[in-house]
Amino acid sequence: MTKQQQEQDIAIRVTLVGAVWDALLGLAKIVAGYFSQSQALIADGIHSLSDLVTDVFVYFASANSRQGPDENHPYGHLRFETLTTVFLGIVLIVVALGIAYESITAPASQAQFTWYGLAALVATIVIKETIFHYTKKAGDEIGSKMLVANAWHSRSDALSSVAVLIGLIGVYFSYGWADMVASIVVALLIGKMAISMVWENLAELVDTAPDPKLIAQIKDTANGLKHVMAPHDVRARSMAGKIYLDMHIHVPSHASVSEGHYLGDLVAYTIKKAHPQVQDVMVHIDTDDKIQTESFLHESGKPPHLKLPARHQILADLGFLLRQHTAYVDIPNTRLHYLDNRLDLEIIANSAKIPEGTDLQKLTTRILQELQTTNYINKATVLWVFPE
Repeated sequence: MTKQQQEQDIAIRVTLVGAVWDALLGLAKIVAGYFSQSQALIADGIHSLSDLVTDVFVYFASANSRQGPDENHPYGHLRFETLTTVFLGIVLIVVALGIAYESITAPASQAQFTWYGLAALVATIVIKETIFHYTKKAGDEIGSKMLVANAWHSRSDALSSVAVLIGLIGVYFSYGWADMVASIVVALLIGKMAISMVWENLAELVDTAPDPKLIAQIKDTANGLKHVMAPHDVRARSMAGKIYLDMHIHVPSHASVSEGHYLGDLVAYTIKKAHPQVQDVMVHIDTDDKIQTESFLHESGKPPHLKLPARHQILADLGFLLRQHTAYVDIPNTRLHYLDNRLDLEIIANSAKIPEGTDLQKLTTRILQELQTTNYINKATVLWVFPE
């Protein structure tokens, strides 16, 4: 079973447990509120049932958002989770407004203190607080902001039940207005939590950068590796609590392509191991401070280093210039180094293929002289390969 499937199973299991208790507690409080004539208790029951509605959305989002990338969604489906969380927040804002409106416009409260109403509230507080810890632990474990939001939704139910309990106690002591005040408190709690949920996830949908402190920690992690220098131009986006990262690193200027690839993979691996919330790292390799890829759009045209010829043109020029040496010069494996907006070459030659008695030093000098006719080569070196 893949990690994504494990996370999906955890999210679904936790959501189903919460949904069962939301249904039982919601119905219990509505029934108790009806017979107690308590607006606040009925409102709190509606709040619990609204938790059930959100649980349904969370269930379907969990079943789909943890699927891997496909052709139409190359970054995966985690944004479905973010979008669902925004939708849940909007639903809760509507619920909060409805509860507040009913509390203010309803006739004078005829609420009565009943022991079954008290029992329903106490049970809700205990059970919903337990569900909060259970769900939040699972959300933190798999890095799901949606589950964490749903956990706080459960805690808001527990807190609103505390407010209703206070109102019910007020009714017991003949303060009838306490029931209405408690209903408004419930609405405010739901509304505050919902607005925070919507705001945070809308920020994610428009690719707001994660916490700058976290980005600084990630840069420190990369900078701690040997031969990896000055991580910079770090860009990050969040998807349902997971971070997708783009960054540039400097490597030794004469590192080979394979070494640069190795160092890039090492950076990605180290960052993901040290920061589990990082889902993906795309590393761009820079060789010195002057070659940057922040922007390739310059008023003067191409950046200086892109004005140099590409490999196919250079090999064609070398094939012509060194046509007398093709028997022992390995032109296709010539190493190119684009450094400081200039080009350095390393010419590979096989000493076993030259005529016996040839002076290698003089032959090397002749090869280098034949390369001087080009205006784009800064420095050339001939590397002779000797047979074992």
